[in-house]
Amino acid sequence: MTRSYSRWIPLTALTFAATLAACGGSGTSPTASSGAATATPTVAAPTPTAAAAAAQCPSGSSVGSALGTTLPDATNVVGGSTAQLPSGATGIVCDYHATTENVIITVLENVPASYISKYSVNFPVAYKPVSGVGDQARSFVVSLGGGKDNEGVVATKGTTVVAAVATATPATLSQLEALVSSLL
Repeated sequence: MTRSYSRWIPLTALTFAATLAACGGSGTSPTASSGAATATPTVAAPTPTAAAAAAQCPSGSSVGSALGTTLPDATNVVGGSTAQLPSGATGIVCDYHATTENVIITVLENVPASYISKYSVNFPVAYKPVSGVGDQARSFVVSLGGGKDNEGVVATKGTTVVAAVATATPATLSQLEALVSSLL
């Protein structure tokens, strides 16, 4: 059972990445009269390359230092293009994949703060509210055994949403919260 949780976190991150694959597109918007959702056709922006992601992501050394480990520089997590962000929104997903550890950071800008729900609904366990990180924040921790955990924090500040998931790192939840806070 523990092993399934370790697979869930990267899959959840890929779900988030699918949202980013269409940066610049419009999402669905409710109509004022009926409350029904209607889709606005858009053209998806190009998916960033791994080199572009590495240029925009925090360095592996800075993320590793914040989390008490050694990580390589990030590569981009490429997802599907079925989900879209609101018009004008931008985002990047940074995957720091070491031999036995993985950290995925997602930064979305110019999105409603309600996007925090799109992350926390996919947490593998019920989230806990976090105080002192951005305008609102949520976290989870799942033990993998052997002193390793899957941990995640998502937070908003204005129209920025930052999510970070650390799998099998030595980081504490407090360290992950501080990293997310520094990226808001």
